[in-house]
Amino acid sequence: MIVSTDLDGTLLDHFSYSWQAARPAMEKLASLGIPVILNSSKTYAEIRALQEQLGLSGPFIVENGSALFLPVDDFAWLLTTQPADQAVIQVDGYLQVVFGAQRATIIDYIGELRRQHGWDFEGFNDWTVAQIMTYTGLDEESASQAADKMFSEPIQWNDSEPNLSSFTKQLKTRKLSLLKGGRFYHVQGQTDKSRPLLWLQALYTSKTDATPPLVCLGDSENDIQMLNVADHPVCIRSPVSDFPVLQSDKPVIKTTAYGPAGWNEAINAILSTELQ
Repeated sequence: MIVSTDLDGTLLDHFSYSWQAARPAMEKLASLGIPVILNSSKTYAEIRALQEQLGLSGPFIVENGSALFLPVDDFAWLLTTQPADQAVIQVDGYLQVVFGAQRATIIDYIGELRRQHGWDFEGFNDWTVAQIMTYTGLDEESASQAADKMFSEPIQWNDSEPNLSSFTKQLKTRKLSLLKGGRFYHVQGQTDKSRPLLWLQALYTSKTDATPPLVCLGDSENDIQMLNVADHPVCIRSPVSDFPVLQSDKPVIKTTAYGPAGWNEAINAILSTELQ
């Protein structure tokens, strides 16, 4: 199977960003050779740092499905075959597959909309690292990594709901979308966490002639598309919001524990059933 997980509020505690409560399940998955795919609104720099902390070396997905990164040593064959549907380029020690839009394009357009309509919102591009630290609770190094977006712009919407609806409609005219996360709205291309995950699942299937089932874990609205495609969807209990509402025909696990403790609870429950 493949485990795809959100980070903030899911594998990482909403307040402390600790993952230690999930350690037993993480170690169990590692012992079984089951890949854990970090699938988050976080940046390439943030997830690279987290991969190291968590002892992970496999693929990961950044900025709400905007790009997939694959370890070049494991997927070098893609450079010669070049899939027809997606361009694959080498970046550092990874292969990058982009599904979203470039951040510079996003920032230019939403700045134009703000000037034109006077809508009241601000985002990471408007803030200093110190301000990002205040809004997120991150330390300075982590906040700097969070600011290093390539494919999206997190914003804080301070205007009315009707104007938010108008803003969303304007984004669609440029093939952009708005996703609501745990802390911010995210302006990005027309993608979501499910799109690169399904592409990756098909990649594994092409090499093994067997489709690995998807275990997906998340806690907020920007996880819904990922959870909807899961064979085992897991909604992690959040201290700040209700469970996301899914459109899934699979049994949905809703954890009793919060964050990484709920993550540990759900993975152990799934493994105890699947490994019988």
